[in-house]
Amino acid sequence: MEDALLRTAACGDIEAQRQIVQMAIETVRGGLCNPMLGYNSLLLLARIAASRGEIEDRVMLAGCLCGAANYMQQEGHEGASDALVAEAMVILEKAADDGSEIGADCLNQLIENLPPHVAAAAKMMKETA
Repeated sequence: MEDALLRTAACGDIEAQRQIVQMAIETVRGGLCNPMLGYNSLLLLARIAASRGEIEDRVMLAGCLCGAANYMQQEGHEGASDALVAEAMVILEKAADDGSEIGADCLNQLIENLPPHVAAAAKMMKETA
């Protein structure tokens, strides 16, 4: 990663932050790093970008959470996977409420196969936020 890009992102440039998130996604998906460490870094970077409140960045964070949840499930960590999916659901619901068609579509796809206990966890998470 370029030092200039990292500095620009650290100074709050959202486009640089988005570019770094994309680079992290490609690194994790490409198997170029330890998946656990990769998802931890990816989620941190995506959370920083999403913290600005833009819908597209929040939807991207939800997608990253779902990717991490899938990995955790494959590794046998059901509880962690469920918590990540519940968080993604809350984020997508808010994005859909804010008018994001992509957020609504992603939410509908997520809900199709969602176990009831994950939906309950998402509801509780939403109520305590």
